[in-house]
Amino acid sequence: MNHKILHKLESMIHTSPQLLRNKQTLKQAIQGTFNVSLDSVDYNNIGELVDRIDDKVLDEYFRNHWQGEMSKYKYSGPALINEVNKLKPRKVLDIGCGYHEFKHKIDNIVGIDPYNDAADLHVKLLDHHPDEKYDAVIALGSINFGSTDKIYAELEHAVSLCNPGAVMFFRANPGLPHDKSESNWIYFYPWDSNFIVNCAEQLGVEILDIRTDSHKNRLYFVWRKKD
Repeated sequence: MNHKILHKLESMIHTSPQLLRNKQTLKQAIQGTFNVSLDSVDYNNIGELVDRIDDKVLDEYFRNHWQGEMSKYKYSGPALINEVNKLKPRKVLDIGCGYHEFKHKIDNIVGIDPYNDAADLHVKLLDHHPDEKYDAVIALGSINFGSTDKIYAELEHAVSLCNPGAVMFFRANPGLPHDKSESNWIYFYPWDSNFIVNCAEQLGVEILDIRTDSHKNRLYFVWRKKD
């Protein structure tokens, strides 16, 4: 759950309790505060509404404002093309592929992204259930939004999509905000090396590499799914 949105929404309701009983006023308040429009504000609990706003915020930012900076990363940028291709993978998954910059550069790659039309499949990671598993996975800043339980669930699912021996390449933001104001309501999960190590132990993967990438202090790490 996006705690930034949750705390703001609770503050809004605390100040104006009538929002709980007037759907049109609640819609307008959400539009004015978060700059997104919801088709419906019906919900069983406030967490559902927070998740709906969060998804709209992510969609608006990554569809209309975000610009990739792939070439600026030393380890998790163009260098990955050779790193992945030398594995000779039969199938590669790029999670949150954005503008799909690795297409036609990395062999047998499939890009998924719910927010970018350049993707091969417009689907969220947790909704992706392919018939065949992957020999390599790339996730460059895409498993970075929400609370610890959501991040762990996405990592767990990504590992489940891999064949034994598959190699997984990650870039993670240690909780630093983006420069653009349109990202203000996005909660960037504060990754650190301890979390990477702890998750690896729980998910049955070995760590091949952990280092700081040269651009914007991102974390670069590589896992291998155990045989």
